[in-house]
Amino acid sequence: MNRKPLFELLFFICLLSVGLPLSAQLRQYKHLPDFDYADYDMHLKFMNRPFAMLGQTLYLQDASDSNLNQYFFVGQIAVPEKGDNSGVQYYKLSRMSKDRIKSMQGEWFIVKDYIADQFAYNKIYQTVDQKRDFRNMQYPFMKLIVGSTRDTIFYNYQNFYNRYNFPFTPMSYFNANKNQYPMHKWSNEDINLVDYDTNSNYAHLPMKLVGFKITLPVVTDATIARLFNGTKLYNYDDDSRKYSFTDYPIGKARLLQGKTFIVADWCHSAESLTDVYLKLVQRGSKDTVYYKYPIMSERSEFDFVIEAYYDKMRKYYKDKDFVVRGDKYPLTVIDLRWKRPITLRQGDMFHCLDFVVKDGKFQMLMRNERGRKFYMPADFNLGDRLSFDLYLADGNKVLKYEDTYPTYYKAILQKELIENMTMDMANLSWGKPDREVKTNFDGSNRHWFYMGNIYVIFRNNKLYRVAMIPVELR
Repeated sequence: MNRKPLFELLFFICLLSVGLPLSAQLRQYKHLPDFDYADYDMHLKFMNRPFAMLGQTLYLQDASDSNLNQYFFVGQIAVPEKGDNSGVQYYKLSRMSKDRIKSMQGEWFIVKDYIADQFAYNKIYQTVDQKRDFRNMQYPFMKLIVGSTRDTIFYNYQNFYNRYNFPFTPMSYFNANKNQYPMHKWSNEDINLVDYDTNSNYAHLPMKLVGFKITLPVVTDATIARLFNGTKLYNYDDDSRKYSFTDYPIGKARLLQGKTFIVADWCHSAESLTDVYLKLVQRGSKDTVYYKYPIMSERSEFDFVIEAYYDKMRKYYKDKDFVVRGDKYPLTVIDLRWKRPITLRQGDMFHCLDFVVKDGKFQMLMRNERGRKFYMPADFNLGDRLSFDLYLADGNKVLKYEDTYPTYYKAILQKELIENMTMDMANLSWGKPDREVKTNFDGSNRHWFYMGNIYVIFRNNKLYRVAMIPVELR
């Protein structure tokens, strides 16, 4: 009998029983899933997954926030204390200057590792009960390699109080599929997805709404549940944005219907550090109310109308002609004069008299060819997105094809792509692509990508082929 393997096994078990140095142990997080690019869109769930960002490329879009110096550090490996034979490696860190942080705006970083600082190390090592149990060691800092200079910096990951304020954008969020062609080895061109640009009635980062005017058209019970009175707390040295909140009076909240506010600031509760509140100042009275901002999955609960967005959409839709597109079920509306139902069918034409907010939704006041008027509501609530483009086509753009190219005109209304369509026709049929690549690959002039796994090839401005991306290449 060969006793050597048995002896080695017993020796390994003995080592585990006496406690190994951290460097020789497997991290307890190694079985957690890797970072998923969809997590960034779903209110940054990866923040609760330690080590999930390891090896990721991060982009720092905006370094203007004055609070960032609380999270960026520089430092080096600390010298072990006298008598420390644990083998644990930790770092001595100091805050980075604000000027250097600002200079990193637009910079790329690689997540090299997660590390502990002197404080986190002492918290574990100097506790007698856990003196040799290093499996629970905290790693509050991400070790980052600066893309352009290869310098090493550190970002306070674990102690960040507000998940909305994570300043980086993981490039996995953009490069979701291998079919996408980056502008360079790190990025795609649309790097400003996390910024508010008036293209929706909701901002992914609530602090981007500071300075904007917002109106509350309807007050519901769900709205009241998000309204609070707030008192600023001054007994905290680490952050000046901490507040104590109490429920807003229901009777007073009902009176806010139709009122316009200025978003003066953003803050958070000292009790729940992951929630963000908008500080709203009512125009005229200067009264202040605090609104608990909904996360991405709750964006349909955002009951305010951002005036900049409304003005932009009203300018786009008002005084335009529209043609009804082919939907599975016809849309029924109510005639405003006779209070009778009107069924809207494919090919029907209407003129938009106005773009309004009514009954808690964005709606268009329309008039058909017979002069009958009606309201056409969007499918979604205020806080989500508009749906008019799903069942209406811009008459000024598509009607020119009705007589000259009837086959393509019908395909546009039915949201179909057919061979030899021009790029303009394809855009009217399927809308703007998620990604466009200008290339001569395969002799084509353009590649358009939709929904992550469909790409459309154009040759000489004519649709050549529509294909699905194989699973192994997604």
